[in-house]
Amino acid sequence: MTDDKTPFPSADLTASQAEPPAVGEIVAPSETDQTVISTTPLITPHPLLRRQRPSELAATLTGEQLGDIRLEEFVGGGGMGAVFRGVDTRLHRTVAVKVLATPQASDAESSGRFEMEARSAARLDHPNIARVHYVGEERGHRYLVFEYIEGTNLRDLVYANGPFPLADALRYMLQIADALMHAWQRDVVHRDIKPSNILLTPEGQAKLVDMGLARVEQADPAEHELTTSGVTLGTFDYMAPEQARDARQADVRSDVYSLGCTLYFMLVGQPPFPEGTALQKLLQHQADEPPNLARYRPDVPESVVELLETMLAKRPEDRFQNPAELLAALIAVTEQLGIVSPQISLPVGWSTRPAKSSWLHRHAPWFVPAALLLLSVLALGIVWHRQQPPTAFPELRIENVGEHQ
Repeated sequence: MTDDKTPFPSADLTASQAEPPAVGEIVAPSETDQTVISTTPLITPHPLLRRQRPSELAATLTGEQLGDIRLEEFVGGGGMGAVFRGVDTRLHRTVAVKVLATPQASDAESSGRFEMEARSAARLDHPNIARVHYVGEERGHRYLVFEYIEGTNLRDLVYANGPFPLADALRYMLQIADALMHAWQRDVVHRDIKPSNILLTPEGQAKLVDMGLARVEQADPAEHELTTSGVTLGTFDYMAPEQARDARQADVRSDVYSLGCTLYFMLVGQPPFPEGTALQKLLQHQADEPPNLARYRPDVPESVVELLETMLAKRPEDRFQNPAELLAALIAVTEQLGIVSPQISLPVGWSTRPAKSSWLHRHAPWFVPAALLLLSVLALGIVWHRQQPPTAFPELRIENVGEHQ
């Protein structure tokens, strides 16, 4: 059972640690919520160079000192290392510390990705994003120091208590959309938005955490190569179609898609495509429409259904094109429903409007080709008719009846 107060980041526990409760029919997936860092087949490493698992790092480092940080408690682990609750002995504050797993600390690609995470997080300063303090290295261990957040992630809350009420889900969505807008304005793409990477504090504040797959747009081309060799992905249940095809294609619209999957999870209690293998899920994200939200939540109004459909559009150009558009639509929906929401301001020049979705917008991929085909058939019919010779009718003689009288 997850503790009520979990520091950043509570996501991506190993299989031996993750024990999400089974409540009703909501069952936690065993591995599909794990962030995928590489598709390279696993090989058996040399014993002396074997990468340490998070639990092994916990046994080695708990109670140890890295620079000014004393690691007091192991929290969990992800694809790149282990996370601890620590104390900054110089500033006398509680912090969260991510330690890079060895031998990754000496691996150029992993170290580069770790530096990218630190730089991406350092560009951001927003109340709904976990703030990074600094990066350090001590005795061969590279580590990243974040603010400590007391809270529980969305995934564990849904597993424990069931789907969220609509008003609560929309309030949290507003906060994360605002966080994404802040990141977008600073050219940062998260690329791993999912319920376990969103923490809720006891005061109801949502915090976006774990910039492990984040990418800075306009970055040095060499940094983008870090995405190439390892085929960095995201998380199967929440990954945008274009991101699955090529992680380098992921942009802020990919984050919008992943956030749409997260909203679906909050309202239904499962992601849009919960069944099947990882490959089957990726194919479903590519081609299948998710089950209609109204099937599970008849209390959700059409305006929310349309907003979610726009977020989950298969083609990036059919989604909200940036978080500002999404935020405007969310504000419009909450105002329409009379939901009291956090005070969030749009950038200058933006105004709230209804959710960007219409019948023609949603059905254009098939409606436009069908209309063109129909017009083509009509045009051919007209041409064919004009080319036919006129039909000869027998000559009609009209006699003057008066002449025969």
